[in-house]
Amino acid sequence: MRLRVATALAGTLLGGLALFSAAALAATGTYKSGPLTATFSASGTRPNCKQLWPVTITARYNGRPTNATAYYQFLYRGQVVSTVQVFGGTKKNPHNHLYHFYSKVYDNTFGPFGYLSVGYKIDVRAVVQVGRYKAYPGLYVTVTSTRGCPAK
Repeated sequence: MRLRVATALAGTLLGGLALFSAAALAATGTYKSGPLTATFSASGTRPNCKQLWPVTITARYNGRPTNATAYYQFLYRGQVVSTVQVFGGTKKNPHNHLYHFYSKVYDNTFGPFGYLSVGYKIDVRAVVQVGRYKAYPGLYVTVTSTRGCPAK
């Protein structure tokens, strides 16, 4: 009987630890501007220089899903060094226009960062706009080196 209880308790602890570690790997930044709340989520904050880094952007207005626009900004030491459109240059946004979405967008074409960004702490953020309200959710990212990084 004691063995069953101990086994069940150990299984519960390991399951909880696995959920905690999976949650620790995900990173989310939230920004609130008046009634607009926007989030920027990614799988972590240490992508390597040649991998795609899928991100998710959500927008809520007064706690409800809403229509919004978004684009990305890259900041180094507080200065904007680059601006990129969501799905820029892909079939979903071939002309690099401002991207319109409803409630949530999952961008699996984000990245790679390239070799020149390795080792620097970069603020990657989305600029989400609904009407006159703008939110700037983002994450601080440190790009890691790996073999075969493109010089982007």
